Amino acid sequence: MSVEILDGKKHKTLQESYETIGTYYNAKEIYPLYDGNDLGANYTPKQTVFKVWAPSANMVSLNLYKTGSDVEQGAGKILTTQMRKNEENGVWSVAVSSDLKGVYYTYTVMVNGEARETQDVYSFAVGVNGSRSMVVDLKSTNPVGWEDDKHILVEKPTDAVIWEIHVRDFSISRTSGVNSEGRGKYLAFTQRGTRVNRTKNFSTCVEYLVEQGVNYVHLNPVFDFGSINEAMHTTQYNWGYDPVNFNVPEGSYATNAAMGEVRINEFKQMVQALHDRGIGVIMDVVYNHVYSAGDSCFEKTVPGYYFRMYSQYQYFNGSGCGNVTASDKAMFRKYMIDSVTYWANEYHIDGFRFDLMGCHDVITMNKIREALDQIDSRILMYGEPWMADWMGNGIDGEYACTSQNSFKLDPRVGMFSDKIRNALKGNSDDESIGYIQGATNVNNEIKSGMMGGACDTFGRWSREPIQCITYDSAHDNLTLWDKILKSNGSNDFNGHNSILLAQNKLSAVIVLTSQGVPFYLAGEEFARTKYGDHNSYKSADTVNKIDWTRVIQYNNLVQYYKGLMALRSAYTPFREGNDDSIKTTYFVENGSAIGYTIQNTTANAENEWGIAAVLVNNSASPKALDLKVNGGSVPTKWAVVVMST
Repeated sequence: MSVEILDGKKHKTLQESYETIGTYYNAKEIYPLYDGNDLGANYTPKQTVFKVWAPSANMVSLNLYKTGSDVEQGAGKILTTQMRKNEENGVWSVAVSSDLKGVYYTYTVMVNGEARETQDVYSFAVGVNGSRSMVVDLKSTNPVGWEDDKHILVEKPTDAVIWEIHVRDFSISRTSGVNSEGRGKYLAFTQRGTRVNRTKNFSTCVEYLVEQGVNYVHLNPVFDFGSINEAMHTTQYNWGYDPVNFNVPEGSYATNAAMGEVRINEFKQMVQALHDRGIGVIMDVVYNHVYSAGDSCFEKTVPGYYFRMYSQYQYFNGSGCGNVTASDKAMFRKYMIDSVTYWANEYHIDGFRFDLMGCHDVITMNKIREALDQIDSRILMYGEPWMADWMGNGIDGEYACTSQNSFKLDPRVGMFSDKIRNALKGNSDDESIGYIQGATNVNNEIKSGMMGGACDTFGRWSREPIQCITYDSAHDNLTLWDKILKSNGSNDFNGHNSILLAQNKLSAVIVLTSQGVPFYLAGEEFARTKYGDHNSYKSADTVNKIDWTRVIQYNNLVQYYKGLMALRSAYTPFREGNDDSIKTTYFVENGSAIGYTIQNTTANAENEWGIAAVLVNNSASPKALDLKVNGGSVPTKWAVVVMST
C-alpha cells in the first residue's frame, strides 16, 4: 500500500455570489468555496482518493480501520496518514494506492489546536452506528437487474396518490404475513403474495398497495439516524427524524448493520421491488437539523460553519431539535443539492419530502428543483412550509420556505396545506371539530382546499394546484381515526360507529376529489389507530405497527378509498395540475352542504365525462343544492358514481 499526497484540483469559487440572507453569527462566507463533485472517498480497485472540505483546519489526517467499530471481531487500525491542503479551495486530499474496498475510515481534523475525529461529511457507506465511513464500490452493491431499474414517475404531481409509511410499521406485525427475516426491514417490500396472518384471503404490504391503486410510497426517514443503536437486536423504535449520515441508508432496517454494503444493497432491493410493481418511492429528507450538532461530522469538520448560531457557542433552534442547519450558506446549500441528486441517481428515488422546509431558504429549494430537473423534471418535491421556531430560525422571513412565500418558489416545490387539514377535522390533537364533524364556519377553507389553494375567490395561497399537498393525516399528531374519536368524545378505537365512519369517508372524498396532490397516512383507509397517542415517535410497536387485520375489519372503508382513487384516475379535471379546470368550476352552498360542478375541457374530454358534480354534506339531514354550470347548461340527468353509505 502506498500513499500519495495530492495538491488538489484547482477550482474557481462558486460562480454565483453569496447572498447574505442570514441574521446570525458568522452569516457571511469567510472561507474559500469548492464546487467540485469529488468530495468523499473516490474508489477504484487501484487507489482511493479521499477529499474533505475543511478550510479552517490546521491539519487533517486520514485514519483507516479494519472494522466499523472497535468492539467488532478483528478490529484494529490500519494506518494514519496526513493529508495536504489546497489553500485555494480549502480541500484536503490524499490518495492511497491499494484496493480499499470495504475498509473503514475517519478524519482527524485539527482546528485551533483541538483535534477531533469524525466520519466523512460525504460518507456514502458507514459501519454500525455510523461513526466510521466505509470505502465502497457502489456498483458491487447493485442487486441483479438494477441496471434495468427505472424511475416510476407521473406526468404531473397531481397524478400522484401518496401513501406515507414507516419502514418498521409496514411489516413488523405478524399480521403482515412477512417472514421473520424481512419483518420490519427493507426486505419486507420485496416479498410477494403476502396475506393477512399468511392465511386469510386479504392482501397485505405491497400486494395490498397494488390492489388499492396507490402509485407512490412515501417512506419516513431511511437515511442513517442516531436514535437507534444498530448494534443491539432489540425492539427499539423511533421515527428517525434525527439525522447522522444523510447519504447512507439506516442500518436498523437492514439484516446486517455492521457490514456497510448490506444496507445499501437491501435498500436498492426495496426500491427495485416497488418499481417492479409500478410504485414510485418518495424519501423523507431531514436536512433542517442533525441528531447532535456538537457531535456531528459537520461541526467536527468545519466548526461553526454549517449551523445558524446566536454566538460561537449557541445554536438557533428553528427545527425544535436543538439546532438548525444553514441552507443559505454556500457549502451546505451545495451539500443539500449533492445529497438529493445522489439519492435520485444512485438509488433511483422518485421524490423527496422536506421536513420543516420552512427552515430552508427559497433560493436553495429552487436550486434543488433545478438540479432534479437535470435528472428528470417529473421527480416529485414537496415539504412542510413551516418551522418549529422555538429559538428562532436565523434567516429573514422573506427568504424562509414557508407558505407565505409560495409565490417565490417553483410551483413544483409542493407544500402541505395545513389550511385544508385543519378545516377538515379541526386542530390535530384536541377535541375541536372541523367540517367533517359538522362545523360550517370553515366552508371557504374547504372550498379553497378543493381547488388546491389556487382559486382567487377563496383566498389563493398556491401558485398552481400542483403546489398544494392536500391531506388530513400524517405521521405527526393523532391519526385521522383517533382524531375523529376524540372530537366525538369516544375512545372506541376498534369500533364501527356508522357516524364516525361516515366522517372518515367524508374527509376521504374531499381529499381525493380536490385539485391538489392527495396524501394520506398509511392505514387511514382502514381506520388506523395509535390508541390516542398523538406523538408516537418513540412509542412501542404495539402503538405504531400496522395491524393488517383491520383491512378485513374495515373492508368497507378500504373499498371506499379504492373506489375514490379509481374515480380520480378516471376523470382528468380532478388532476389538472394548473388552474384551467378551476376556471370552469362553479360552487354552490347551503349551510352544511357544499357542491361544485367542474367541466372537462382537457385533451381527454372526448373519452371522459363532460361534466362532474361533487356534493358533500356534513349534516344528517338532506340539503338541497341548486347546481349551476360556469358558462353552460346544467345536465338534466346525472349518473351517481360514488355515494357514501
